[in-house]
Parts: sequence; C-alpha cells; structure tokens
Amino acid sequence: MKITILTQGSRGDVQPYVALGVGLKNAGYHVCMPASEIFRQLICAAGLDFIPIHGFDPQEFIRTPEIQAAVRQGGQLKILSSLLRNAGPLLEGLFDEYWRTSADADLLIASSLVFGIPDCAEKHGLPLIHAPIHALLAPTRAFPSAFFAPWGAQENLLTNPITHRIVQFAFWSICRVTLNRWRLKMGLPRIDNYFQQMQARNNPTLYGFSPSVLPIPDDWPSNHRVTGYWFLEPPAGWQPPHELIQFLESGPPPVYVGFGSMDTQNPARMTRLVVDALAASGQRGVLASGWGGLQAGALPETIFPIQEMPHSWLFPRMAALVHHGGMGTTAAGLRAGIPAVIIPLGGDQPFWADRIQRLGVGIHSAGFFKISTERLAADLMRAVSDPVLRARAAVLGEKIRAEHGVDQAVGLIQNYQESLNSPAPFPKLC
Repeated sequence: MKITILTQGSRGDVQPYVALGVGLKNAGYHVCMPASEIFRQLICAAGLDFIPIHGFDPQEFIRTPEIQAAVRQGGQLKILSSLLRNAGPLLEGLFDEYWRTSADADLLIASSLVFGIPDCAEKHGLPLIHAPIHALLAPTRAFPSAFFAPWGAQENLLTNPITHRIVQFAFWSICRVTLNRWRLKMGLPRIDNYFQQMQARNNPTLYGFSPSVLPIPDDWPSNHRVTGYWFLEPPAGWQPPHELIQFLESGPPPVYVGFGSMDTQNPARMTRLVVDALAASGQRGVLASGWGGLQAGALPETIFPIQEMPHSWLFPRMAALVHHGGMGTTAAGLRAGIPAVIIPLGGDQPFWADRIQRLGVGIHSAGFFKISTERLAADLMRAVSDPVLRARAAVLGEKIRAEHGVDQAVGLIQNYQESLNSPAPFPKLC
C-alpha cells in the first residue's frame, strides 16, 4: 500500500511527519512525502520517497515584509492574519501540487495544514487520515487554541472552545474564496463551513502531541486520538562531528541556544545578547545558527557553533536549552528531560512557553524584541541550578520517552487500513 503524507511549512512542521513516515515504512508501507525542495535531504535520508512541491519556499515566505512587520508589532491574531493573507495567493498553486503528487496514492495523510488535502482526497476518492500536530480540527474546553490563548495555556476553561473557533474562523475567512475557486475548477461543490463539513466526514484523526503535556480532551469525537509526539531518530550510521565531541568533553555540559526556522530580523543583536548572557551566567554554549536567527562567526572558545544536529542526540547532553518555543523543539527538549528557557517570537510559541512554565519544567522568558542580556542571564542561572525545576523536567522526560507516539500512530493507521472494507469503527488506543 502506498501512503502519501502531504505537509508544508518550516522544518518543525515537516519533521514529525518524516518520523511518522519512517514508522510506516518500517511497518511495510511504501511512503511518499511531497515537500519543498529544502527538505529533500531530510526526507531522503530517512529512506522515504521525496517528490518536490514547486511554487512555495517557506524560508522566503516567513521573510516577506508584511509578515516581518506583523511579528515586530506583536499580537497573535495579527500575526496569524498576516500569515494567512500572504499565503492566500500561493494556496491555489499549492492545491494543484497536492493534487499532482497524490494521484497514485492508496491512502492520504493530511498534516496540520487544514485546507486542500481533504479536497484532493475527495476528488481522488481516496481514504484520508488527518494527522495534525496542533488541535485545529475540534474545539475543546481542555485547553485553548495554541494560536490564540489570551489567558495562557489554562486547562478546562469555559472560554477555551471559543479560542479554537476564533482561529478556525480566521483561517476559513481568509482561505474560503481561494479554496472554493479551486474546488469549482476541480468539479467539486462549494463549501460554506469547512470545519463543520470536515467533522461531518468523520475521518480518523491522530494528534501528534503528548498526553503528558496537554490533557486528552473528553469532549472530542470518538475518532480523534492523541498518540504522543512523533520523534525522528538520526539516520543509521550517523555520527556527531569529532570537534563537537571534543568540546562537550572539555568542560561541564553547555547550554543549547537556537531559534530554528525563525528569522530574528536582527541576527547580530541577538547573537551578541546570547554571547553576553552566557558569559554573565558563567555557562558554556552550543549555538545553532538555524535559518537566519544567529551568527556563528567570531565566537569565544566557550561557545561551539553548529548548523543542524539531531535534537535526540544533542539535547540530553545539555545543561539547559534556550529556544523560540516551536512545538518540535519544545517537544524534543521535554523528551530529553532538560529545562528550557523559551523566548517566543509568535505563532504557537507563546502557548508552549506558557505551558512548560505551568508544568514547572521551564521558563517563559521575555519575547524576542523585549529580551535583555540581564533577563536571559538570570533565567539561565535558574534553569541550570533550580533543583525543583530540573527534577520535574526529568520526570516529564521519562513519561514522554515511554509514550512511543510513532508506534501508537502506526498501529492505529494499520488497524484503520485493515478495516477500510469493513464497517468496524476507528479503533481505540490500547
């Protein structure tokens, strides 16, 4: 059986699905992953079939002037609205690419990108499994939307379902015209309420987040399942650079600092701030340059520069982590059992920063445009020396490592695939 996993976005949006694809491949499925060209090496190294999707470069997209301006001004809804408005003109071409690359699949798996993939499945007549890493498809009172949590990541608030519906409305109001135009072009009927129609279709839905980090909602439909995070392990035969091993062995565990796919808009300023904060707190550092967040030149001997490094190998060797709060990096840090200092920029990052602070396993620091050397140094000192914080992080790490989210998801997909020709309902997790 050929399974095609359709995704888009930054590395944090793509890598969990590569991990899921590896699990499915190991279970005997033929797995294909269409994606942007910048992810070719990531997908091919995992042993999955890569098909390039043209017309969308996520690196260039996040650097568009309107998005950068929205990030500087702050405000979750403003950032979300800017992202969607700028994505709108690109969506129809992306839908065409999804249509082209899914034609010979036997089963589609849809990522967190809500629109287009279910429509391709409808037109092709293919079975579909939703597999978002964010809770976008079904509002819940268990926790607020990760993209709009004005009161923080509080559990069981009566207002929590409203935050999910606000985000759904924002997505649909901006993408509605483009999607319906594409559907009419493909001979499909118009849709008035996309999220309502998706719930009516009753597709199996797997969520790739940890039940140890967010509670499993008791108000979700029975076909929605939380499996745990989907972690990608290093490819067979991977070895870390010898110079990095020497650095790690030459002194106490360092602090990891990296901001992933985020563009800090002033890399020189942020690099100076990080270097000064590490010095003020007496910490060594490992500095990840990312897509444009930090500069690796002219660093002191106490800081080692890297580009890409498997978090599953690197993070357990760190004393603490400093990052932007993307879901993937946050999950990797929680799995390692290492306290984090999160400096959020936008999107879902303030949500995860608030969540780790409420769990008592990390620190929600100031935002990118408010952080100071003094604040970061103080937060670092607490992260590396607070015994309660460190103990809680270690306990949570043990729980997450025992969840085996990929195995859980693969088992459910196997059961669903076997029941496609029977009236059996989507199976429950064991």
